[in-house]
Amino acid sequence: MQPMPITFMALLLAYLLGDFPLQPGWIIRNKGKNLWPLICHGITHYILAWTCLLIFAQIPYLSIYGQTTIIGYLFVHLMAGRIKQMLIARKVLPDNWMTFLFDQSLQVIVLAAAAVILTGSSVTELIHITQLSMTTKTHLLEAGIIYVAVIFGGGYLIRYLTRSLAKATVAEGPAQLQNAGLYVGWIERFLIITAIAIQSPALVGLILTGKSIARFPEFKEARFAEYFLIGTLLSISLSVVGGIVLLQLLYGAVSLK
Repeated sequence: MQPMPITFMALLLAYLLGDFPLQPGWIIRNKGKNLWPLICHGITHYILAWTCLLIFAQIPYLSIYGQTTIIGYLFVHLMAGRIKQMLIARKVLPDNWMTFLFDQSLQVIVLAAAAVILTGSSVTELIHITQLSMTTKTHLLEAGIIYVAVIFGGGYLIRYLTRSLAKATVAEGPAQLQNAGLYVGWIERFLIITAIAIQSPALVGLILTGKSIARFPEFKEARFAEYFLIGTLLSISLSVVGGIVLLQLLYGAVSLK
């Protein structure tokens, strides 16, 4: 593996460790308000960054160039986090999943830039590394079509097929059906397609069991139980077919272990 990719992955591992499992709650609550939690957060990231770099990428620790790069990266990381917290506190930015993903994307870009600087790589080399082969692009397109068609298109089809049953079933309010039920269906079909694609159909039973346990108290009502089973079986059937088609496209054969 080339120095730039391994350096980037080492920095990414350090970042993920420092921002998630090794970031205590008091730092999360106070780093946007006070300086000391921010400093502690920066020290944690500094130690983790160099630990991962020395173990995996063998970047020289005593290099002024390397130290300047890491300190610069940490400064950008900490300031970006502080600015985000301030904007959320002032309600300029919403505190939701979109803000979270945008922030994480920016952090990954900064990490990539730090890896390029540390290894002396060029932007052209970075672009070359990220280029995909035609076979990989074809497989990604095939997977994208199957996932989107089954998860979202399949959801519309199931709602049309069960519309008459839903009207006769008063188990939940409309708002809950449109939010919780819809999202559960998306996740369910995504997991089932993936389980089939990785040739692990036993996971389908685990997914169905988990969903059934969550709805078990409502099965006492016969109408809801029938509606639930019909909708779930339709969802599973579409997902299994989509997973089998994806298996055929990816591997040229269908083999379920």
